[in-house]
Amino acid sequence: MNIMAEYRLGITLTEEETGKIVEFLKTLTGEQPEVIFLTLQQSTSDTTQPDRD
Repeated sequence: MNIMAEYRLGITLTEEETGKIVEFLKTLTGEQPEVIFLTLQQSTSDTTQPDRD
């Protein structure tokens, strides 16, 4: 946590601040939603082509 604060924010956290952040992060639990990746259909001779002018 301290390395990230120094690198990303340019600050040094106290032990109390670090502890509070860690405790907060521990509360972020739960089931992750499913991620669905969409796929494009294959191009065919009927596929509209971009105008390349």
